[in-house]
Amino acid sequence: MLDELTNESKFLLASLYKEYLQRRKDGVDRPKARKFKKEFDIHDEIMSEWSQSDVHDSISELSNLGLLETSSGGDAFVSVTLSPKAIAQLEFTFKDRINSVLNYAAKIKNAIPFV
Repeated sequence: MLDELTNESKFLLASLYKEYLQRRKDGVDRPKARKFKKEFDIHDEIMSEWSQSDVHDSISELSNLGLLETSSGGDAFVSVTLSPKAIAQLEFTFKDRINSVLNYAAKIKNAIPFV
């Protein structure tokens, strides 16, 4: 499934998954660990070096493939949740190792020319 994504969306997904793993490591229960706030919060807290419209576009791409569960409000996503499908795919790929996710994210980030 990851091969169907643009590099930007791979990077966002890896960044969200890294946050999910850290939350789980910190003892946050699974349903809460999967939930992220609004797209503006994801931009500000996780993807601040991107434009807001790029964050929105990548969230849309990931949502369309069922990797994120989203709720819209106006022109923005007001709720973003990492789907079980995404977690299963990423568990298989990274074996729940944060270092593997970080290495992957760094590699993908280097492939994105504007970041």
